[in-house]
Amino acid sequence: MKKKLQVVPPSEIGKELFDRLTVIPPYNFDDFGEGICRRRIRLIKDTEDRTIGELEDDFHHFRIDLIHDKEKILAVSGSILRAPWSTCSEANLPLQKIVGSPLSPDSTAIGDYAAPTSNCTHLFDLAGLAISFTVQEHRERQYDLMVTDPSDGEQDLILWKDAELLLSWTIREGVIVSPKDWQGISLLGKFITWARENLDPPTAEAAIALRRMTHISTGHGINLDNLDMGIEHTDGPIGRCYTYSDEVLIRAKRMKKSVRDFSLEEHASLMLSDMEARNQID
Repeated sequence: MKKKLQVVPPSEIGKELFDRLTVIPPYNFDDFGEGICRRRIRLIKDTEDRTIGELEDDFHHFRIDLIHDKEKILAVSGSILRAPWSTCSEANLPLQKIVGSPLSPDSTAIGDYAAPTSNCTHLFDLAGLAISFTVQEHRERQYDLMVTDPSDGEQDLILWKDAELLLSWTIREGVIVSPKDWQGISLLGKFITWARENLDPPTAEAAIALRRMTHISTGHGINLDNLDMGIEHTDGPIGRCYTYSDEVLIRAKRMKKSVRDFSLEEHASLMLSDMEARNQID
């Protein structure tokens, strides 16, 4: 079995705004089976009433700005900085349904106030994490997540929280096969419910975020740049998110060459490195 990669990705902070499409190399779909997929999530309490969050991976770069009164959400703004489909940019609209909902330490509680399938999955997840983080004591949080391409039917999934290794799984067909204390747990089906009922809240939040990587990484296995319109993706996650709803998919245009390759440390270090620069121009 391959050796796990358990070195936390480097992280730069304070870089000036830069263009991912010119600085970060494109992903080569012919390399599938040999690579890794990365994601970084940063959450910052910018002021007493404002929490901001960004999420970046090979396929996405989204941002959340959350205004609150320490009890409920007063305003939310979702920004799409890089996405696979043209219609992803519209996903801020359905997210507005969470305005007025109470803050919660449970990052999945957002689903009680807005339908996940009517929203962009990743923007929705980021909003939930920002809400949860708002009621926690820390000022900043960073999750680094990584999943390897399948090898002999197995994948390694790793998550670091604030640069400390928190979770490291090996999975086969969606089921954790190691480490021993996680063995046999399925990431399929009702994993979120299981995590909420069986794990402490911080571990549940991290585990749910890492489980999402199993879905994200499948994008390495199919080059959707061969398509022009979303309606051509007939085996996609139909009905599971905003763009893949029937009425939206028919007009979704593929944002070709948007997939980047953050596998090398020199590129991984740049993920969200210019987040503060965006804060200054908001």
